[in-house]
Amino acid sequence: MNAMELIRERIRKAVEIANTDPTGQKLAHKLGNGKILVRVGRETDIPIEVRDGHLTIAEDSSHPKAVCEFSDANTAWALLTRKLSPFAATVHRQLNQYGLSPMNETFEKIWLLAHDRLDGAGED
Repeated sequence: MNAMELIRERIRKAVEIANTDPTGQKLAHKLGNGKILVRVGRETDIPIEVRDGHLTIAEDSSHPKAVCEFSDANTAWALLTRKLSPFAATVHRQLNQYGLSPMNETFEKIWLLAHDRLDGAGED
């Protein structure tokens, strides 16, 4: 798999965990309805639709309520696998988040939970 395929798969897994894991479900219900747009560089958009606490990968990326923009694929992968903290990435302008802050913050918790469930909590 290339880097973008790995990132898409990790986002897909985060969506799955938000829908099936008890902690993920609690977080998903805090998101509210709307669309989150995950953007990697200028080439890739991954829209996520949230409806009544259920997340799906959407086809259309228009009118997101929240945008989580990674500067490039390496940054996205580092963040999704906890090799880089969201705070450090924000300070260094490798991660930009726009729109509804609570939605972005909750989705960030979901992707970090996905790392913990897939790669083991506390392992970096």
